[in-house]
Amino acid sequence: MNPESPENQIRKIVDACADCDDCRFMMDQSCLFLPELFRLYDREKETGQEIPPEDLRHLVDLCNFCALCPCRNVRTDIMKAKTAFIERDGLDWRIRALQDVERLSKVCGAYPRMTNRLFQNRGMGSVIKKGGGIHPDRSVPRFPDSPFSRWAEKQDLKNKSRKTSGRKAAFFAGCTGRYLFPEVPRAAVEVLRRNQVAVFLPEQRCCGMPPMLEGDRDLALKLAEFNLDQLGQAVDEGYDIICSCPTCGYLLKDVLKEGAYHSSAFQESVEDAKPGYMKVPAPFGVGGSMDEKFVWLKTSVYGNLLKDDGYFSDLDPLQRIRVAEHTYDLGEYLSMLCREDAFEKPIHSIETRAVYYPPCHLREQEVGTPYPDLLSAVPGLSVESIGGSFYCCGIAGIMGFKAEFHDASLQMGRPLMEKIAEYHPDLILTDCLSCRLQFNQMTDYEVRHPVEILSGSYSGRPRRPD
Repeated sequence: MNPESPENQIRKIVDACADCDDCRFMMDQSCLFLPELFRLYDREKETGQEIPPEDLRHLVDLCNFCALCPCRNVRTDIMKAKTAFIERDGLDWRIRALQDVERLSKVCGAYPRMTNRLFQNRGMGSVIKKGGGIHPDRSVPRFPDSPFSRWAEKQDLKNKSRKTSGRKAAFFAGCTGRYLFPEVPRAAVEVLRRNQVAVFLPEQRCCGMPPMLEGDRDLALKLAEFNLDQLGQAVDEGYDIICSCPTCGYLLKDVLKEGAYHSSAFQESVEDAKPGYMKVPAPFGVGGSMDEKFVWLKTSVYGNLLKDDGYFSDLDPLQRIRVAEHTYDLGEYLSMLCREDAFEKPIHSIETRAVYYPPCHLREQEVGTPYPDLLSAVPGLSVESIGGSFYCCGIAGIMGFKAEFHDASLQMGRPLMEKIAEYHPDLILTDCLSCRLQFNQMTDYEVRHPVEILSGSYSGRPRRPD
């Protein structure tokens, strides 16, 4: 096997995971990739026949980058292997169209009533789904009459604040919010403004997660580079970056900056540099002298091990760090205001029993689950949270729409749906709009973003989609 081939890249992951073996049973329900990896490895050991290339190729497609597995480097290496396959073998045109969420949403949203009628027509809808590689049983979301951008223009959100003091937020709304569920970013803006935060909506593109997940690195880099430029300018002007979508926040805060602190550009920028040492974020899991949130490591030992070789390493590492360090999840940001006694308590009663599901990409940000505490101030509202570290709705963004992934998507999400049913709620709350799509697919419960509840309690008008 060619040492540089994508098959060899994924083979290295198989051997590393099999050698560790910790995830063999830990990830057996919430992951498709690891159970299949161990099945292939065990079969190879039993039969003496190497895992064939086609099985290795199929294996990389099973990772949905949910981030529930404990090894960040493994999931990054899987995406690199998938990218290598795409660069060599090409990407199906249907997937190329589906992964460009922003462009697809703009096209469908340009004539929303016609688009909705086409998909609601059983015959025409089936034809369109088949042609686009979408499973016939997958529900297509209804496109709203007016996207978020139109409301934002009326609210003058595209012009920067003239405030010279106080908090200012550059709001990153996400594709699903901008084009499918505009009531969510509207509620986010209303809640931020209610709490004396000036809101600016910078020019923005898709965060880049969908093309990264499909191995289209060129598009992922193009999108990320555009957003870094726009958001970096906002940071330089004193804005915090706020994400109402956990996936966008996870990519901007964590995925983009992977390896950036190991870059020569960052090490050269360290003002208190120590000759023979490199400064990296702590905890790193190794010995070294601590300096607040960083640890000093000997360059002679770690210099060749720690490199800026993440998925987005072609982009400016200092810019990636600057944006990441100023990005907040919306719930995290509101919770911070609450701790500073700068959060206005909701006032109007909402008599509802709700269950809250913290999405995978929020959990990976390690900011806790701020919304249940924030919602506890809403009069009349009862909220119970879904515990457990490995529940996943299973949709994985656009992956759940692909014909070949649909059944597996439902299989992954079934334990979560069963858990939710145990609570018999009136309402499901989750910050992830992709999860909302899956809940709408698999349950009959009403689904809302927590910020919609906060906005409704402020105004006395519980929000409903247009």
